[in-house]
Amino acid sequence: MLWPEGGAERPVFRNRRFRIEVDHRDNSTPYGGVALAHRLAAQLELDKQINRRVGLLKINRPYFESDHILTHVYNQYVGGQCIEDIANLQHSEAVKSLLGACRIPDPSTAGDFLRRFHESDLCDFQRAIDAAREKVWSQLPSHSKKVATIDLDSTVKEVHGECKQGAEFSYNGKWSYHPLLATLSETNEILRTINRPGNSSSAIGSAEVLSEVLPMVNRHFREVRVRGDSKFYQRAIISECEKWGANFVFTTEHINSLHDRAELLPERAWRPFDPHPEKRRSKRSKRKKRRCKRERSRRRIARRRRYETLTTTSQHVAELVYALPHQRKEIDYGMKGNTYRMVVKRQRVETHKGENRLFDEYQYRFFITNIGVGHMNASEVVRFCYGRCDQENTIEQTKNGVSSMRMPTGELLANGAFLMCGQLAWCLRSWLSLLSLPKETIRWEWKWFRQAFVYVSAKVVRAARGVSVRLSAAHRYAEHLVIAHQRIESFAFP
Repeated sequence: MLWPEGGAERPVFRNRRFRIEVDHRDNSTPYGGVALAHRLAAQLELDKQINRRVGLLKINRPYFESDHILTHVYNQYVGGQCIEDIANLQHSEAVKSLLGACRIPDPSTAGDFLRRFHESDLCDFQRAIDAAREKVWSQLPSHSKKVATIDLDSTVKEVHGECKQGAEFSYNGKWSYHPLLATLSETNEILRTINRPGNSSSAIGSAEVLSEVLPMVNRHFREVRVRGDSKFYQRAIISECEKWGANFVFTTEHINSLHDRAELLPERAWRPFDPHPEKRRSKRSKRKKRRCKRERSRRRIARRRRYETLTTTSQHVAELVYALPHQRKEIDYGMKGNTYRMVVKRQRVETHKGENRLFDEYQYRFFITNIGVGHMNASEVVRFCYGRCDQENTIEQTKNGVSSMRMPTGELLANGAFLMCGQLAWCLRSWLSLLSLPKETIRWEWKWFRQAFVYVSAKVVRAARGVSVRLSAAHRYAEHLVIAHQRIESFAFP
């Protein structure tokens, strides 16, 4: 290790004089990782699928539908936050050489293309994505296709333009859209993104989404599960799950009859519930000294200032047999009807004000499921349903990571098309992680992923037999990118 002359007499960083020049002969780009995504898209024949299914242009001069769509996809993939950021790709000769394009659509042209979408065109675009998705799933090993968990959720996306088509006041009073998302937990894929007016209820369109997604997932995974919060506890959604043989777990809203039945349960029916069971540790790990936990000062300070605090002292679970309201009459008359497991979680909450204990109360939460007792006990059902909270990270990254919820245009369906381009950009990253990159990258945030596998200094060299992308050896993940490219080339997609 070299140290500066003079030891500790001056800092390591020096104020060195340098010149800044422009090399017009160098064909380099900071987005070398786009080559990996573009190669995967070519192997999956995404361009052919899009051009075959999506017909928005009467004359392809010079662009096809796939050119416009992939422009939006790659713009969001490299971190573009609006349509105008396409100019960063448009003015890069290296990016155009990498994509094999003589030119890239202008931002204004790309925005006009989004406004051409109708509902049927969005469905065609989604089918093109699903066709590529199934090709990827066909390459997954059998041990990774045992269970598929579909999470349903929605989010409020506030907008500030007063003339936004479809924008409405949501339940929290914000002028917004209300997109619906369906994600696959095991592969961290976004299966569906549907843009809706702000005053839409959370579950509108969910049954239609399941009718499209469940048959596709059933073709590749052995067991399919669906979970969601209380807003998705609806007859139509449960009917779709039963129609396609999918298991489900939904939280239910507070129902007085259920609350009364839970209070009447004998004490022997309740079992202790541990929300975070400790994993089995090896003898070697047990010998390791545990790290000292920090003091929870928030609760101590709140009591000292005589704030009202709530403390959960115990948690228990029990089960009930439950039938949907429209089926109870059939069961009473001996007719055929379905009954479900209703798992009840009871938690005892102490209320303090300062150091004084005011009162205790029991709070109940209910989970309806058709999963048998032999597959999951009551505690496992509750923990499995709470696993859907990880989808909040996906929603946050959809807003701030891939920036597909920017809603850049003034039309509802055009913003839905932009959102769907973000879905494809997200899926390209997930497919790369599944097929060629280290498995832990599936859960990485977009910031980490871009710094590792997108923001790579590369020099694009044209040769007689093709194009060479020379990555900078200084990048720490350069070898991973080379190996990933070789793996993609080795796949024979159907």
